[in-house]
Amino acid sequence: MRIETSAPSEPPGPSRAGSGAAWALALAQWPMATRIALLALVPMLLLVGAGGLWLRTQMHQSLLASFEQVLRDKAQRVGARLHLGPQGGLRESTGGADEFSAIYAGWYWRAQAGSDVLRSRSLWDMDNLPAEPVSTTGSATLHRATGPLQEPLLALTQPVGLGQPPVQVTLTVYGPAAQLHSSMRQIDRTLVVAGLVLMLLTGGLAWLQVRVGLAPLRRLEAMLADLRAPQGAGSDVARYLAAPTGRDLQPLQNELAGLLAHNAHVVARARAHAVDLNHALKKPLALLSAQASAQPQVPSAEVQHQVEAMAQLVDRYQARTLSDALHAHPGSTGQAVDVRDCVAQLLRMMERLHAAQELDWVLADAANGPLHWRGERADLEEVLGNVLDNAGKWAASQVRLTVSVSMAASAPLSTQGGGGYACLHLDIEDDGPGMTPEQLQGAGERGVRFDESVQGSGLGLAIASQIVQAYGGHLQLRKSEALKGLGVRLEMQGLLSPARSKPG
Repeated sequence: MRIETSAPSEPPGPSRAGSGAAWALALAQWPMATRIALLALVPMLLLVGAGGLWLRTQMHQSLLASFEQVLRDKAQRVGARLHLGPQGGLRESTGGADEFSAIYAGWYWRAQAGSDVLRSRSLWDMDNLPAEPVSTTGSATLHRATGPLQEPLLALTQPVGLGQPPVQVTLTVYGPAAQLHSSMRQIDRTLVVAGLVLMLLTGGLAWLQVRVGLAPLRRLEAMLADLRAPQGAGSDVARYLAAPTGRDLQPLQNELAGLLAHNAHVVARARAHAVDLNHALKKPLALLSAQASAQPQVPSAEVQHQVEAMAQLVDRYQARTLSDALHAHPGSTGQAVDVRDCVAQLLRMMERLHAAQELDWVLADAANGPLHWRGERADLEEVLGNVLDNAGKWAASQVRLTVSVSMAASAPLSTQGGGGYACLHLDIEDDGPGMTPEQLQGAGERGVRFDESVQGSGLGLAIASQIVQAYGGHLQLRKSEALKGLGVRLEMQGLLSPARSKPG
């Protein structure tokens, strides 16, 4: 079976729209400086051209009006000398010499009444002068004509009534137009030169405006280029980009600084994950290597135990890597975590883990209402697991975990329904030996251990601090006032309001 279809003809509208979009796309590919210059020069060119044409027309009309008034005055004077003879013919009263007396002087007149014609002495033997039927541009009454010597003339024709009853006489007065045309050409040249100078000045100002206006962009571009150089700012991107580039670009600069700082933080966390995994895997590998060196055969149970430990480490750091990806896209995080349920499970696990020490694990809940935290449960378990495990290793008889909520201006979500922002506080205290002020300053650094007799890798507090910072919080070490040992305060942002805290 074959189905044939005919393609409908395309209307001309979409094609024109497509060509317009293509033109706009091509224009958008031009450099910004070129587009700014064109936006400044093209309107100025149109304005100068239109203004120049209007000014030229006005000045030409003014000159023609002045010349026309001169011809009217002369026509009135000539008309006053005309009269009708005894037989009805045209006659001119005798008078002194004037501009119409010299032969071919450039000033002429001609009067006609029916078939009777009278002309000025300056015309000599020429009966008529050739004139254009169309009026001169800029004047509705003046006509171009050519004199006896082929010189340009302007002619004005007006009726004159003589005698009683009045006899209609057509009087045409001619005047030399060479000087007038020269003045008009001079005006045109002056306007053209003035327009070119104005355009050059406008172009220079536009170039200066583009240079000065885009200077902040060039500075910002240079700063970003320096960041890629081997001797760039490194991880201190935000402070490097704090150099002023202009008030208009400051918001963009701040956003770029934040983005680059966030990317640098993500890269630093990725490197830290690799270092942590490398450091954590060295211990089981070193144990296997030591046993293999000490005896020809390593028990399979020990190998299996160390392999499982390494697999758990790989899974653990893979989960942390996924958590970092979710931090970069907060909208992709899962459902809210029940903080109380998570804390209770961790305490039960720690109680079993440190059962040999017979510690008293105390949970103090100082928060009211439901506690649901927007984040990854694995992150919360990682933070609390590291801190509680560290407290269990050093505690003499008791570990206390206090859960509370405080209002802070930096937390994103309120748990009180308005009037402030909520922050989750987790205080872990033990009655162990604690730390000296010098040890408190160095605690939290990667791989730092103060007592090699206690099993550990020196990464627990560093990992916990890193995860807390990823959620906009911080980890604080101090001496416990109640138990006299080490006190760890965790501040975690991301609590949900009661209306939003229900899972699902």
